[in-house]
Amino acid sequence: MSDRRKLLLIVPTLHQGGQERVVIRTAGLLADDFDITIAIFDDSDIGYDTSGLNIVNLNVPARRSNLLKMINIGLRAIRLRRLKRRLSPDICYSYGPTANLINAMTSQESGTVWIGLRNYTDALDVTRMKYCISHSSLIICCARDIETYVREKYGVLRISEIATGGMDATYTCVLPNLYDTDAIVEAAREDTPDYPFPEKDESGRRIRVIASMGRDDDQKMFWHMLKTFKLINTQMPESRLMILGAGTFDSYKRMAQGLGIEDMIFFAGEQRNPYKYLKHADVNWMTSRNEGFPNALVEGMALGLATVSTNCMTGPAEILIDGGDVYTSTDTFDRFLADRDESVDEVYPMAIFGDYGILTPAMERERDMDFAHITDEECDLAHVLVTLLKNDEMLTKYREAARRRAADYSYEAYKESFMALADIATGRR
Repeated sequence: MSDRRKLLLIVPTLHQGGQERVVIRTAGLLADDFDITIAIFDDSDIGYDTSGLNIVNLNVPARRSNLLKMINIGLRAIRLRRLKRRLSPDICYSYGPTANLINAMTSQESGTVWIGLRNYTDALDVTRMKYCISHSSLIICCARDIETYVREKYGVLRISEIATGGMDATYTCVLPNLYDTDAIVEAAREDTPDYPFPEKDESGRRIRVIASMGRDDDQKMFWHMLKTFKLINTQMPESRLMILGAGTFDSYKRMAQGLGIEDMIFFAGEQRNPYKYLKHADVNWMTSRNEGFPNALVEGMALGLATVSTNCMTGPAEILIDGGDVYTSTDTFDRFLADRDESVDEVYPMAIFGDYGILTPAMERERDMDFAHITDEECDLAHVLVTLLKNDEMLTKYREAARRRAADYSYEAYKESFMALADIATGRR
């Protein structure tokens, strides 16, 4: 009989998304060390290769009405409780607010309960968070800024502050996402026969490609990206924009037509292997208004793309700046703006040129599809990107720095941290 510890991973679905990707990668990476089961509420539209993994479908898919949602909570708890009784897991690790609540509700049926916060917004529901904290032993945050908020808002101690003798309270820690950088580089070698941009334009200038990955969702604020790119392309006709992600992007395609840049943009759609497209790019760009730990940034960095991102909650500041955080960066941008307002002679670029990439201010969150309305912040952002694209020395520096930074989020680093947490939680350390 195996003496491996039993690990139950709980996630609502295995659609193609960030937290789902982390679950699949975690299960594959730790397969030799744990007896792993993945519990999901709905097995429709699985977006990942699950061969060799033990998947249990609790078969309680999401419902729309509030009444049916309440019924779902009860059904999910009943079925997860039964599964826990059957498996007797040592660790139950859930991902996201829905799974976290059900994991906490069934905490008496398992060993240690881990609650995974995948986004800053996951921590904002005070009633739910307090319940989850009181029924778990560890709150795992994918970004340092999320952990800072949880500690200050809810008074949870870091796991480094654990008392001698074991876990006598609920603690928090940071466990960033994991990336197989070698596999990303290998996948990028695949051919891309449908890639539309040539190496040079009609004037003989080398095409400069800016890439962005993200689904067609207001969270990604692509309206800022398209209007900013219009300004970039006006100054640099050799620039091109490539957007990869799920969704129709119909409204953005209409905006591109209105801006007269439809031939300069490639909407590549959802790709099982986006890396074969990313390899053609020079810059990896993100304009999100909020993230958890942005996979798209690190994956692009693994391919050596110079990275530019808004200072959104959460992730970009700590990825691009040594010791960085969103709060300190916001203060820096406020000082930049004050200095610029007081100056009549100097131009202050609205960017922090970090150790591993370039951080730009958070942008107006309200959706604005008026392609004729160009804001000052979009002009500022265009200035930063043009500065980068026209400076080969800076571009090379950030491409090299990106590769180095991506290595910090390797499988090896993740596994070492996970095993240390598991040893503490199960009394082996």
